[in-house]
Amino acid sequence: MRGKSARPTSRARQGKGLRKGLGRRGRVVRAGQRALSGRPRPHRGRPADTWFGYSLQKHHVHLSQAFTLLGQTREAYAEQEAALALTHSASVMTRALLAMDTAICLNTDGDPTAAATMAVDVWEHLPKAYRDGLVRTRAEGLRHALSVPARPGPRPARRSPGRLTAS
Repeated sequence: MRGKSARPTSRARQGKGLRKGLGRRGRVVRAGQRALSGRPRPHRGRPADTWFGYSLQKHHVHLSQAFTLLGQTREAYAEQEAALALTHSASVMTRALLAMDTAICLNTDGDPTAAATMAVDVWEHLPKAYRDGLVRTRAEGLRHALSVPARPGPRPARRSPGRLTAS
């Protein structure tokens, strides 16, 4: 993943300690919140060549991934719902990315069976042309996470996957 759209994910990974260099989760979260509040609006017809040129829906998709990587599932679920509320078309890629984020969150919340079931369902209904890139990366990340033994402890309440698949 390259370019300006990679920044939220990169910052999330740095905040989680997956890359050397940056600091705390709080700075990552505040940076994402600052990016959404008061962001300048691009002129009509201009391409979205910067983070500020993206639609609000895309910001929510990127923040879903950032919060998912940070393990902040409550915030990730909120971003997924916000993105879906702004997704009026049958956007295959958007819905698949958000569904994979939800599956990862389900695993983080202690429900690996629901996570695997959801991810497999998304993958099986995904056209072959969409099974590479970001969707594959998220699916492989979940596969890796599912192969790591679960930590003992209380399991949070299970979240319903909501409206993640197009009808």
